[in-house]
Amino acid sequence: MRSSLSMPKAAAVAACASLLPLVAAPTAFAEDALGGKQEGFSVRAIDSYLSGVRPGFESSMTDIASAPTIIDFYNCRTPDHGYVDESTSVQLINFNYTSPNEYWDTKTFTACFDGGQSHGEWTGKKGDDLFFKIKSVNGSTNGAGSGPTLSVTRVHMW
Repeated sequence: MRSSLSMPKAAAVAACASLLPLVAAPTAFAEDALGGKQEGFSVRAIDSYLSGVRPGFESSMTDIASAPTIIDFYNCRTPDHGYVDESTSVQLINFNYTSPNEYWDTKTFTACFDGGQSHGEWTGKKGDDLFFKIKSVNGSTNGAGSGPTLSVTRVHMW
């Protein structure tokens, strides 16, 4: 048997739950992170992480067309830590709704495997719906179950 208080409580819980995506949204503004504006305009930034992804992984699309396109990886890890040439190759892609996608240069990230930051910048490029693809991990392009995986503590895209 329900009490008369259960319906208002359920409505309050549903209202709070509907606000959760706004609070937990992974979008931040680079103004806040950088303490200023980039080249005179506001820059949207996305902060996220990767956990156990394989070559072929594609990120979600984001609209950061008003800024130079930069991706930073912090603290990269693979199960085969200590591999001679620990690295990951990242390609930035501009999704086009009415024409073929634009596949931009591939950057190789190595510094993040030493606990540092790897930085990739695609200068002179502007896009609407951008996403990145992991092209290789430690030289392997094998995205199948036997290929190496990559985890990144922080992915900062702006």
